[in-house]
Amino acid sequence: MTIRTTYMPFLIALALIAAGCGDGGGSEGAAGTGGSAGTGGTAGAGGVPAGSGSATLTIGDDTWEFSSFACAFGYDATRTDDYSFSSTAFGEHSNGNRVQMQAEIQDGTGQERLDGAGVIYTVYINDIEDFENPAVDWEARGEAPPVGNIVVEINGDRVTAEGLFDDKLTDLVVEEVPGTLDATCGNQSMR
Repeated sequence: MTIRTTYMPFLIALALIAAGCGDGGGSEGAAGTGGSAGTGGTAGAGGVPAGSGSATLTIGDDTWEFSSFACAFGYDATRTDDYSFSSTAFGEHSNGNRVQMQAEIQDGTGQERLDGAGVIYTVYINDIEDFENPAVDWEARGEAPPVGNIVVEINGDRVTAEGLFDDKLTDLVVEEVPGTLDATCGNQSMR
């Protein structure tokens, strides 16, 4: 079992929520479908207001649809000197546990780069409710130029990623399951 120790992106998500991004519309979340029992989910309270964008994350045979996707562009918006881009979406797993999906681009050079040598890309989805027995914990991590398992690309408000994900619930085995992210940042994202 892996417990994520990087808390900065979660704080970024809380900052986006506190800033009141979105149009204040109803509930939102993730709906997932998948070929294996216990995966996927239903729409649930997401924490980020509706109208904040959308995202589809597919890993192997499992797909999660998020009706809220908030982004932060640049060090000022992410409130760090490391993350030049961070995004988040909250949802609910089919077992009722809350999940969080994030895509990040980290550049510790002080240049706010989105690509180039040394830039680190990460996409993950994990259970943020039950750390002892998580329902889901997938991660893909890569470094530019393409070294590793994933590359995150930004084109305006569109965020895409393609790569190989590792199931962190299986500690002893490193899987390489193909996955993709296709998302659009909402108009209330921070820049």
